[in-house]
Amino acid sequence: MIVRPNLVPGYTIVERLGTGGLSGVFRALRDGDGLEVALKVTSLADLDPEFRPQERFEREAELLARLSHPALPRFHDWGVTLEGFGWIALELVRGVPLSHFALRPAWELIPILIPVAEALAAVARAGIVHRDVAPDNVLVVAEGGRFAPKLIDFGVAKDLFAADAAGLTQHGAFLGKLLYAPPEQLLGLPKGQTLDFRADVYSFGLMTWELFTGRPAISASTLPDVVKAHLAHAWPKLVVPAARGGPAPRLVDLVERMTSRRREDRPSSWEEIVAALWQALDEARPVARELAEKRAELAPFGDVPAPEAIHDTNAGEAPFPEADAPRVEEVPSLEPAARLLSRELLFGRVVLLLGVAAFVGALAFALHVVISAPEPPPAVAATAPTPAPGSERPAPARSGSAHPTGRLLVALVPEGFLEEVTGLSGRRVAGPEPLPAALTLPAGSYRAVLSHAAGGCAITVSFEVRPGKTTRVLESCLEPD
Repeated sequence: MIVRPNLVPGYTIVERLGTGGLSGVFRALRDGDGLEVALKVTSLADLDPEFRPQERFEREAELLARLSHPALPRFHDWGVTLEGFGWIALELVRGVPLSHFALRPAWELIPILIPVAEALAAVARAGIVHRDVAPDNVLVVAEGGRFAPKLIDFGVAKDLFAADAAGLTQHGAFLGKLLYAPPEQLLGLPKGQTLDFRADVYSFGLMTWELFTGRPAISASTLPDVVKAHLAHAWPKLVVPAARGGPAPRLVDLVERMTSRRREDRPSSWEEIVAALWQALDEARPVARELAEKRAELAPFGDVPAPEAIHDTNAGEAPFPEADAPRVEEVPSLEPAARLLSRELLFGRVVLLLGVAAFVGALAFALHVVISAPEPPPAVAATAPTPAPGSERPAPARSGSAHPTGRLLVALVPEGFLEEVTGLSGRRVAGPEPLPAALTLPAGSYRAVLSHAAGGCAITVSFEVRPGKTTRVLESCLEPD
């Protein structure tokens, strides 16, 4: 489809994002305020009249207009031009298909699936059946250090509240993707019955199975073979390896029930599915286990000096017990560290972690900040990350300098992201980069911001690298996105 920049009144089309048949999706700017939108344009005049294209297009626009959920793209406007082009302006979602996250650990995948299930619950409450739930119709974007999914493409959605709910498909045309369609959508239902939210439950179940196995549940290429595979439940029972959060019996049972051939055997509501996903997440990465691991990691510190003793130790050997820092084995050349936290600060971190666990439920995580002040060997310092262009570049320490550099090892469990490290002036000296990260820093005050995709929040840590062997953590606080 060929379009010109001013095809839709009030918008300027900038570039094509995707196309399919007589429809296309474009990046456009709203003339009034410059808002960037995704503009879906369909050439209604060129579609088969038997398909009732204008009615179907208007139905899609009306459905989107009455939906509102964080995991659904925001609806802006719609219309039909004098030339017969239907258009819908939606939030521009800059993300990647959910299929790109296949074979990720359960504690990363489930937090993405939960918002999608919640969005489908909102869709069901609005009397709508999506009918095209599939990995490529969920886009995942990074927002504030976490992954946020968006369910898109309501082009074949069914409005159960409409007076002619069955009218637009009365010719027997199949709508949606065959590989994820439930048996009742492929074979039809007895007279007087219609599709309901359980059709989307089935598709969601197959999508979940695919994400955890890395392949579609059905690989048949012809329509009869696809139908036969759906009716025979031709895919094996889901198996989640231990390394990715398995065996996960709650998740396996949920997927088995969602993909039942008889819709009466599937979960009775999306709320039930959301609750089961939260239980499966706690099963894959239990809060109790997170807290036990954190207590075990803090235990080796034993008795540590009071904060004033730390402040007075600016040179020579610091009087701290010899204790190995957690996860230091990932950087073999790093000396044992993390001996400088006071008893009060350690206790405060445990209390903070308990509060986070209560707030985010099964998405609890642990933060480790390990710091040592001695200047690292040249071979280690050479591996330090290069600062971003325009950021402050830490000056290399010279032999005998009064301000030696320090080594900073930052880790987040499960893996997270170091957003940035800033100096006292506010200029960035390191980041962004994945964790764990080992940095070489000169003496001074710093602030590090760390994020975790599954947790939905960020950690801010202020610390100070001091001369000699004293490096102290001043504060650690949790900041919401």
